[in-house]
Amino acid sequence: MNSLTTEKSRQMFMRASESIAGGVESRSRGKYEGYDPYPPFIERAEGSKIYDIDGNEYIDYLQALGATILGHANPRILNFVVEQIKKGTIYGLPHELEIKVAEKLVKDVPCFERVGFVNSGSEAVQMVLRLARAHTGKDKVIKFEGHYHGWMDNICVSALSPLETLGPKSNPNIIPAGLGLPKNAYKDLIILPWNDLDIVEKTIKERKDEIAAIITEPHMGNGGCIPPEDGYLEGMRRLTQDNNIVLIFDEVITGFRLALGGAQQVFNVTPDLSTAAKALAGGFALSAYGGRAEIMDLITKGDVLHAGTLNANRVVIAGTYATLNLLEEENGKIYKKLYQTANKLAAGMRDIIKTLKIEALVQGTGPMLHIYFTNLERINDYRDTLKASEEIFLDFARRLVNNGIFVRPRRLGNIYISAAHTGADIDKTLEVVEKVLNEMKEEKIV
Repeated sequence: MNSLTTEKSRQMFMRASESIAGGVESRSRGKYEGYDPYPPFIERAEGSKIYDIDGNEYIDYLQALGATILGHANPRILNFVVEQIKKGTIYGLPHELEIKVAEKLVKDVPCFERVGFVNSGSEAVQMVLRLARAHTGKDKVIKFEGHYHGWMDNICVSALSPLETLGPKSNPNIIPAGLGLPKNAYKDLIILPWNDLDIVEKTIKERKDEIAAIITEPHMGNGGCIPPEDGYLEGMRRLTQDNNIVLIFDEVITGFRLALGGAQQVFNVTPDLSTAAKALAGGFALSAYGGRAEIMDLITKGDVLHAGTLNANRVVIAGTYATLNLLEEENGKIYKKLYQTANKLAAGMRDIIKTLKIEALVQGTGPMLHIYFTNLERINDYRDTLKASEEIFLDFARRLVNNGIFVRPRRLGNIYISAAHTGADIDKTLEVVEKVLNEMKEEKIV
């Protein structure tokens, strides 16, 4: 941030640190994310741009960690929400608009026969885990290295762990995300490496009578931007069906980002249960979960508890309804634009890398992608991401930000494309990428 004027953000961070633990309201906004010594404080956002309190303008590829798929402050969404909240914001009772959103989800997402609403991806994950255990009568859950499924004690392990702590690939360690997680909370987790079907099959063969579910990001987005290998998701689907195990797709990131039907539509594999958040609500605090009626009806029967005062309040439901209306227009035509924009950016970066003969890799699917500084031809799992240079990426990201291109500084972060990004945005971004990589090459950093 050195070449930008950031004094107001510095002062704001110092002020915030007096009353807010860590100065920010999520680890992903602070120094552990790479915003060192402080993040920019945002004054406003519109379309593909964000503007900080120091007057700096950025083309934004953070996009609220993937949530604002239609861009910031979309007027059609905001106008609809404003009209709806005139009717009140929360009732503690149902209203018709939540049914309309649920009907859209059942229509759009392959596995959704019934749905439920909560307020965060972490909550949605807890619900699908609870349903899977109730349905199978078993307790163990397979979780993969580098996959993040929320901050609750029973699942917040082995997400961003250093390489030296991981243990053998065939039998990874369970590594809590920090202090304060009691061992009993995650004793029923089985940690495996991702994109290795043989290890999954061996584990299920040995422990199928204990395993209630496999939970997976169908396309990794938190611990690296990593697509599944051909046949991997299909193999998990077959193994779970054959062994009374619930297959859960955590589509907090990929849901409504990769397609109207999420990654399960893109890869043509239908899980038993799934989550959706971020892009689903276009920037409002709503998450959904759902799946097979047979499993979801455990809530209907009263066997599984689903509760929450703020669930499906009119504000977030209105934002979600308006977002879905836009995403569904002309049979999801907007996704064609998203992919065209993203492919132009990815292809342009690859051309620059090739021309400059830099060891780097651009990887991802459609409107979520990432650049790794590595000599690998493909990043296949979380352990591969640790072979890419964190230092070089952090330097690269900071130089982009200094030139008005905002990307997440974390090595494992994603570059998110929104429908508000224009061809001019991409041209400007590629111009800056080329400038920055040329500088880094001249300085013998890459």
